[in-house]
Amino acid sequence: MRNSARSWAAALSFVLMLPALAATATAAAPKPLAPSALLRTLAGSGLPLASFGVYVQAVGDRTEVAAINAEEPFVLASTAKIVTALAALDMLGPRWRWRTHAYITGAIVGGRLKGDLLIAGGGNARLTSSELAAWMRHMRSLGLNEIAGDILLDHSAFTLTDADHRHTPLPAPDRPRHAWPAALMLDEGVMQIQLKGTYGPRYISVVAPVGADYVAQAVLRLWAQVGGTLNGQVRQIDLTGGNPQRERWPQLAHDGEPSLPWSTHLSEPLPTILREMNKSSNNLTARCLMLSMAHGFPLLAASMGGAQASVQGWLLRQGMSAQDIVMDNGSGLSRTERGKPRALVQLLLRAWGSREARSFVESLPIAGVDGTLSSRMLHGAATGRAFLKTGSLLDARALAGYVTGGSGKVYAVAVLVNHPQAGRATPSLDAMIEWLARNG
Repeated sequence: MRNSARSWAAALSFVLMLPALAATATAAAPKPLAPSALLRTLAGSGLPLASFGVYVQAVGDRTEVAAINAEEPFVLASTAKIVTALAALDMLGPRWRWRTHAYITGAIVGGRLKGDLLIAGGGNARLTSSELAAWMRHMRSLGLNEIAGDILLDHSAFTLTDADHRHTPLPAPDRPRHAWPAALMLDEGVMQIQLKGTYGPRYISVVAPVGADYVAQAVLRLWAQVGGTLNGQVRQIDLTGGNPQRERWPQLAHDGEPSLPWSTHLSEPLPTILREMNKSSNNLTARCLMLSMAHGFPLLAASMGGAQASVQGWLLRQGMSAQDIVMDNGSGLSRTERGKPRALVQLLLRAWGSREARSFVESLPIAGVDGTLSSRMLHGAATGRAFLKTGSLLDARALAGYVTGGSGKVYAVAVLVNHPQAGRATPSLDAMIEWLARNG
């Protein structure tokens, strides 16, 4: 990560000026912007102009600055995370967190639980082994030392089938970014394997195979590691009980009364989740977050169809048509996630004036400073002044977000490339942002 004093100062200034810039965006006239210069920049990639979708509009100004194939649907790649982030901020709110609940099915007497410990996953994509161990130590501090029964693990908060993943790459040991979401998972589904060799042990990271019960093994190991005793075993259950409505609550205590969680692990709040998701372009976080927007979650198990309907309904409420932006799993891994450049900019313009504008903008990578843009646009007009979500697939490249021009005017921009050799366009995309930052 590169982090010059000038870049950070400019970046901080940009965020702190959000309200003022929104109010004064039309006050100063920028230098004339020449579409011919933009066309020359894109032509430098050697790709046909039909491969590009571009839309640029100044905040507070209805006049478009540039539009190329702006009404054509392009594969969004990871700029789809912009939609996921904005929908989550609006529908869930900035104080929202993932919650992993623990229930006890009996009384604790003398440190011994006369029953089972139930851990109900809540979709937390960020839960780590170290956090789970810390939570277990907290349980010990509450007086739980020995479990007479079993540790029960519930994954029912997400109801997913193989068909839900048909448009995304299969997870593989060397593809941790393709791990499938689960309601109860650890370390993003990545296991550390110790190899014993001639020169001592070494560790490699691999994605847990689909269907592997690695969480149960980790729970058993961690409970013993914190000094807990388990008389039974670790096994999976389904809190929905197979009911067709997929209702997960209320749970009944040992006396037959509705049971409240005995202990709860909270994730970081939503703005922190979004910052990690967008800065590093974390696919698993995006997929779990989209599922968490399904109607009724977590009281009702989330399905992919339910999540898609919820986000699509939100898009319609933002003034989008049904085909302006189409979402699949929220990460951009699916090539069925497509959007029109004009529609993406329309969302960005609406977001700029929202109550959660600061949380959203702060989640985006900063040109030449951090995240997926830490090594791009390092020494130019855009350094520290462009907040952009990147997107990259084998046949797609994308940038979308905000750029501050030399005049102080802020521009919402989306530039998408779909072509078998899309990677050739990356320098041209960066040059376009530099051009806008310099001349805008």
